[in-house]
Amino acid sequence: MPETQPRAGEPAERDIPAIEVRNLSKSFGQLSVLNGISLSVREGEVVSVIGPSGSGKSTLARCICRLEKIDGGDVFLYGQKVNDGDHSNKDLSRLVGMIFQQFNLFPHLSVLGNLTLSPVKILGVPRSQAEEQAVALLRRVGLEEKRNAWPNELSGGQRQRVAIARALAMNPRIMLFDEPTSALDPELVGEVLSVIAGLAESGMTMMIITHEMLFARDVSDRVLFMADGTIVEQGTPDQIFSHPEVPRTRQFLQRTLPHYGGDVPTDERKENERHGP
Repeated sequence: MPETQPRAGEPAERDIPAIEVRNLSKSFGQLSVLNGISLSVREGEVVSVIGPSGSGKSTLARCICRLEKIDGGDVFLYGQKVNDGDHSNKDLSRLVGMIFQQFNLFPHLSVLGNLTLSPVKILGVPRSQAEEQAVALLRRVGLEEKRNAWPNELSGGQRQRVAIARALAMNPRIMLFDEPTSALDPELVGEVLSVIAGLAESGMTMMIITHEMLFARDVSDRVLFMADGTIVEQGTPDQIFSHPEVPRTRQFLQRTLPHYGGDVPTDERKENERHGP
């Protein structure tokens, strides 16, 4: 898509949200999954989405990537409405990449083949250039020595890191992560989270759907808490994890944070914080 200069009086692209969702709704049959969701993510911002299973988090990500057809509302990426059918998959791939719970690597291709397939076939990148970029990305995720390995020769953590490198090979401006560690053994979670943290430090715009509460607290600029297909509360990590305002948020965190060694104020402690001992 050609880049254009903003007209007089129009905002520069840096002032336009990287992601903007307006009144998004989605149902599967009689089950309403997303109920009028609205949100925005700024360029370079890392936003984590937390909440109980079934709250609509993954469906939200899939709607943003156009993997699910929405029932109502609009999705904009850098000011471009992408749910109207006017953007090709090639156009979309330049804007956003997505990492799934499962790795989805092509088993019949080597690691290098997995990384070069889409840039060559979809973007028309010369193979030599695609391979050079793939090696650099594998180096970035700590797997350069695995370039000629097959997916079944890798651990789960290694396969997910390859999946991240493969998504980055399309040079997207936004990355969405849908519970990227949920299918991993606990010992392998850290290596994937380290890669994602490195992307955050590099300034990549990201939305991360995760059950890793402490990771979300440490890496995020902003945290959204979803339940029952709505955004219940959002704020800085400190606001959400240490000073949540909404009872439903506090209930969720009180049930989950002890398992991660974290803490969240109880209702009584929150009243003491407000009014003093």
